[in-house]
Amino acid sequence: MDYIIDLQGYICPESGFLPKEIAIVLLMRHSASSWVIAPPHHYHTYEPSVKKCIDFYSCKVHGIRWAEGSVDGDELCREIKNIMLSANNIYTYVDSRSKVEFLEWTLGRNVINLCNYLCPSSSDLSREFGFKSTCIHHMLKSETKIHCEYQCALNNSRLYKKWILKLARDYTDSPDAPDSETISQALARYLRENAQGDDITSEASAVDNENDDNDGEYNIGVNNIYSQNASPPAYDSLFRQ
Repeated sequence: MDYIIDLQGYICPESGFLPKEIAIVLLMRHSASSWVIAPPHHYHTYEPSVKKCIDFYSCKVHGIRWAEGSVDGDELCREIKNIMLSANNIYTYVDSRSKVEFLEWTLGRNVINLCNYLCPSSSDLSREFGFKSTCIHHMLKSETKIHCEYQCALNNSRLYKKWILKLARDYTDSPDAPDSETISQALARYLRENAQGDDITSEASAVDNENDDNDGEYNIGVNNIYSQNASPPAYDSLFRQ
C-alpha cells in the first residue's frame, strides 16, 4: 500500500513547522481522509513575530484561521503513525525541509518527496488535469471569499495521486492499478527523462538531497529542534509561547 500525505500549516521563527491541516490519500484505492487541527495555544499568548507568521499563512496560503479546528494535534499524529505502519511507500510534495523533518519524526520513517522527481506544483497540476475538488472546509471558504484560492491539503494530495498514476500507467501502457514497484520505476524513469545536464541523478540521490527552504521572509527552517539525538517533539511544544 502506498500513501500520499500533504500538510498545510505554519513555518515560524525558531519553531519549525506546525501543521494545521493534514490529508492522506491512498494511491491504489479510492480512500482519503483530512483533518483540521485545533490550536495548541491561544493566539494572544505568542510573540509578535509568531503572530505575523500565523497571520500570513492563515490569510495568504491555506486560509484556515488559527482558532479553527477540533482535532488534538498529538492524538492525530499518533493515529497517522499507526495508519502508516502498513505503507510500502509514503509520498509527499514539500519545498520546505522543516515539513519533511516534521513528517519523518511523526511517522518514524523516511518519506519520498515528489519535488525530487520534478513533480509539478499543485496549481500546475490543477490546470493540467482540469481538476479542482477541495475539502468541505475549503469549499465553504471559497464561497465566502470568491477571489481567494487557498491551498487545500486534500485537493493537493488528490492531484499528486493523479500525476503519479498517470506516470505509472504510461510506464506500463496499461489502465490497471499499478503496484508499489511499478510506481517507483515510473518515477525514476520520469526523473531520468526530464532532468537536464548535471541535474540527472540516481533515484537514491534524488531522495537523499532535499531542497533547501526557499519561502522568503517566512521560511526560516527548523533551527535544530529535530536534532538526531532529540526525542520527537510534542505537537503543542513546536510553537513555544
